[in-house]
Amino acid sequence: MVVEKPTLLELRRSYDQLLGKQITSRQVAEKAGVPVADEFMMELGCPVSLEVASRVIKAFSILTGQQYSLRDITVSIKDAGSIVPPMAKGK
Repeated sequence: MVVEKPTLLELRRSYDQLLGKQITSRQVAEKAGVPVADEFMMELGCPVSLEVASRVIKAFSILTGQQYSLRDITVSIKDAGSIVPPMAKGK
């Protein structure tokens, strides 16, 4: 059974709604040390480098106090000119 993983945008918005604490794309990007455009592209499901994805997820984890990894979030990774589709949970 394949379980649909949330995108970073979905997680960020659900965190805002459930806990009443707003976390912005800018806050995540600044904490990650990446351009806001890269963080936003990741939220939209556009391919980003593995380094950007890892840094953004780590920053989001710190800001939320919850532990997230590449296995928990739908992320499209680009690597050396090729695009690796998001991993299905359990693979």
